Amino acid sequence: MQGEKENISAFVSECYDKYHTAIYKFCLVRLGEMNEHADDCVQEVFLVFQNKLLEGIEILNPRAYLYKIADNIVKDTIKKSAKHRRRNVPLESAEHTESPPLIPDGFDYDKCAELIVSLLSDEEQTVYRMKYVDNLTITDIAQKFGISPAAAAKRISRLRKKITGLIKEQKLFGNEVTL
Repeated sequence: MQGEKENISAFVSECYDKYHTAIYKFCLVRLGEMNEHADDCVQEVFLVFQNKLLEGIEILNPRAYLYKIADNIVKDTIKKSAKHRRRNVPLESAEHTESPPLIPDGFDYDKCAELIVSLLSDEEQTVYRMKYVDNLTITDIAQKFGISPAAAAKRISRLRKKITGLIKEQKLFGNEVTL
């Protein structure tokens, strides 16, 4: 079983190296104005691809299968965005609602980043530094950790979610935390 996982991981890495640029461009074009989601789309494509292989699904044409996954993920992203837009309150009814707290004057973004990074584990800090400070690609990060690009993408995805949760938990844009 372990050898099979290694073979799948190697195959996913090979496919990532071969197709990730094309899948990224596909996502960019399909997402249009929402192109900031393209990186997440590509990560999710290769995670789904790896999971399908681990489930034992036989894939005869990996390139076509990756494009199909990308198409479905782009559609889901667009649907989620449309739902979000529908939840926004029309301007005329917003007059009677309380607005969320604004970012206070003198807010120190560097201190905020330091605080958030200090709350991460050592490994998470390393991944953060590699991705957001050193600007390494997912493939480079995967090689440094000795894991597949899909696994590296999953780590980055988890890190983003954790950072988002920490920002909300610390209420960094409200008045509860003084930076």
